[in-house]
Amino acid sequence: MLARSFFPPPPTTDMVPQGFNYPSAVEPFMPFTEEEVQRAITNTAPFKAPGPDGICNAVFKNCSGLLSSYLTHLFNAVFALNTYYDPWREFTTVVLRKPGKPDYTVPKVYRPIALLNTTCKLLTALVAERTTSILERHSLLPNTHFGGCPGRSTTDSLHLLELTVKNAWRNGKVASILFLDIEGAFPNAVKTRLIHNMKRRRLPPEITRFTERMLTGRRTRLKFKESESEWIPINNGIGQGDPLSMIAYLIYCADLTDLANPKNGETALAFVDDTAFITTGRSFEETHAKLKSMMERPGGALQWSTEHNSKFEVSKFALMDFSRNRLRKRPTLKIQNTQIKPAEHFRFLGIMVDHELTWKTHTGRAIAKGTEYVLQLR
Repeated sequence: MLARSFFPPPPTTDMVPQGFNYPSAVEPFMPFTEEEVQRAITNTAPFKAPGPDGICNAVFKNCSGLLSSYLTHLFNAVFALNTYYDPWREFTTVVLRKPGKPDYTVPKVYRPIALLNTTCKLLTALVAERTTSILERHSLLPNTHFGGCPGRSTTDSLHLLELTVKNAWRNGKVASILFLDIEGAFPNAVKTRLIHNMKRRRLPPEITRFTERMLTGRRTRLKFKESESEWIPINNGIGQGDPLSMIAYLIYCADLTDLANPKNGETALAFVDDTAFITTGRSFEETHAKLKSMMERPGGALQWSTEHNSKFEVSKFALMDFSRNRLRKRPTLKIQNTQIKPAEHFRFLGIMVDHELTWKTHTGRAIAKGTEYVLQLR
């Protein structure tokens, strides 16, 4: 039950359109240098729990001068020979209970922690850095995607949210935001669709082929306090905990952010799998109609959900209507036969956003939590 919950099977239908004509890569792929390998070793945490190989990062950090030249040749051979060391596909999944849950007979109250072999994590860290550099240098990802991108943070995404709403107010308009909920974003990602998206984003073929080899033939053992399962094959998903997984998922979900049409008063901002659609207009009926269109039109979010095996939990969607007029009527929004009522506040990226942008709800909760901590200390 836990294995099916953590690692759902791939869809039965093909997620990739047939006969697609891919554009050429934006730049050629260059071999890794010893300086890049040393930098990757420097950036590792020395005492992270290792995978099945049992090698801690401290070994690489303390022996980087001795090992870096050998690792450079080894990692470049992986690309030159189009291969991947099979034991690197094996990892341990530690199963932990989420605290404070009333019933621990349900698989969803358990959290998987992947322990990967440290040597392959060094290699994927190099690939992740190179991939991110190419994407940033050629602007291949949406500008309103803030997660996992250098120089961008949750603060930037919240600033954009506030700026968009207040610009609407300055122009005598209102704004509405629909916060989306994607069920099992990383585990449900389809490898073939990811490779398709990477080719469309014009990444070098060496990177796409490496990603495909890395995600093929994986297997894991579930590790509990006093026992361990047999090997479980992994046929789907992007492995969390791998340095390449974050940038891979950004490529996977980039189309969802790209579907917004700024000329029509539409904005989409995202932080990894947390996505919000923002629309502006003269009335909430107009902004709701735009949100509904972003979800249901051809090429919209619902079609993206189907094509990317990323199911929306519509019942967990949150709607917020922003207006300086407290008496303005706030209608409901209907998506897939589900009526969504406007909320007065919603937690987005760890911050309580309120419909008047006063931030009083977040401030009140922060003060209450701080007071509780002080009383406990006393």
